[in-house]
Amino acid sequence: MSTKYILLILLFIGFTACDDEQILPALEEAPVPTALSLDITMDANSPGVAIITPGGVGVTLFSVDFGDGTPAEELPIGASANHSYAVGSYTVTLTATGINGQTATMTETLTIDALPPQNLVVSISGTPGNTLSIDVSATADFDDGFHVYFGDAADEVPTLFQAGETISHVYATAGNYDVRVVALSGGMETTLEETQTITVTTVDNAVVLPLNFENTDLNFAWGGFGGAGAGVVANPDVTVGNNSTRVVELNKSSGSEVWAGAFLPLEGPIDFSSSSQIFVNVWSPRAGVPIILKLEDAEDADINVEVTANTTTANAWHQVAFDFSGAGDLSLPYEKIVIFFDFGNNGMGETFYFDDVSLDPDSSGGGGGGGDDDDVAFPLDFQSANASYTFQGFGGGGAEVVDNPDASGVNTSSRTAAFTKNSGSEVWGGAFIDLTNAIDFSDGRTTLKMKVWSPVANAPILLKLENPDNGDDNIEITVNTAGANQWEEMTFDFAGIETLPNIKRVVFFGNFGTAGTGETYYFDDIRRE
Repeated sequence: MSTKYILLILLFIGFTACDDEQILPALEEAPVPTALSLDITMDANSPGVAIITPGGVGVTLFSVDFGDGTPAEELPIGASANHSYAVGSYTVTLTATGINGQTATMTETLTIDALPPQNLVVSISGTPGNTLSIDVSATADFDDGFHVYFGDAADEVPTLFQAGETISHVYATAGNYDVRVVALSGGMETTLEETQTITVTTVDNAVVLPLNFENTDLNFAWGGFGGAGAGVVANPDVTVGNNSTRVVELNKSSGSEVWAGAFLPLEGPIDFSSSSQIFVNVWSPRAGVPIILKLEDAEDADINVEVTANTTTANAWHQVAFDFSGAGDLSLPYEKIVIFFDFGNNGMGETFYFDDVSLDPDSSGGGGGGGDDDDVAFPLDFQSANASYTFQGFGGGGAEVVDNPDASGVNTSSRTAAFTKNSGSEVWGGAFIDLTNAIDFSDGRTTLKMKVWSPVANAPILLKLENPDNGDDNIEITVNTAGANQWEEMTFDFAGIETLPNIKRVVFFGNFGTAGTGETYYFDDIRRE
């Protein structure tokens, strides 16, 4: 006799001890089972085995037809069925029986691809603009997604991603990590996997833009070709134009090829998201010398862009701009710099010098460095381990450089400035930092960008620039935050500041106009546009 009928007989016997006039009408009016569901997952340890768990409301018994010609299986409430399938597509039918024998059904399609993944290809590269971050992607035949283990946590829970998707991960510290990617099939982890050892570094210990060649711990491995040679040497002309101690010397020997030059491999691709120009500080024995700056893919030299610009001064440091806006696709991973001096002419035994290769003409610090590593200058990114970022607080406010508490979104850098508006501080409580040198606004670029993290939305952020020797020489701009508890980039228009002298003090106010409650604001990457 069927289990469901035995159950109904037992229920009926139980009901005879009650008032038939009350129980039997209620039993007849019981609703048909509702909210039916089929939860189907694949057994991670048994390829092709599906774990089927039915659900529903008002159900006394389930029956599952697996759709492959095998007998249906009856299941009590809360039970699951393990069923082995061959490769194919199946219609699973669930029948639910209620207390009065009424039934309801539902179906769900199950596709089984038990073929194991094949031809796994894993790609791991650095994230542009962040040497502590990597990008991971993978492809395989017959895959159902991938698990990646980044290798920086004990008992790590893998991260799931799909073919065609690139997933990023930011490491807390520099070091070597084993990144393991596992191909999945039908929801089952398989033995098809690949492990790569990657190295991530802090920006202060990587050969990436901006480059200033001051860090003696880095290997600036310049290679020459066509009769030219290059290497880092002591600055032969320490002047206002370039007071750094180390620069690159390129000698184009007599009779060298017209295309003679030098190249430097980078440890991360150039990130053109903030600028399409590269600026180089140059010392040339002649004015009007054509320089080609070429950027190449590290693996394929046929993927490249190049721009030509001329020197404008002889025997003195001056900045030369290379505009790549129309040179080609700047989203490609350019990880090699190639430079040619006096391109098109044979060498005459001349020596050229260059320094401070950067996407920002004001840059004097950062990975590999610009200017002096000790300088506090725009862009203020608080990454230099050698610079003294000394803040002075007032009105109950205070600031210091700390580890980024939320390395995400528009700001994944490792260090930021933290401003705390202590409880009971003045509505005008703030903090300031003095730059090493005054900002030269004579080029007309008076717009500043700053990344801000605020604990409250719509907070007025006041940014003030002033002359520390004469506080009357100042301009201040207030912009409100858009959100809370996330990084956002804010724009401050300081039009008119170009007429003021000796602007070198940067003053920050968080939630200006409101007394402090002990909250902390973070700010970073202050730069000119």
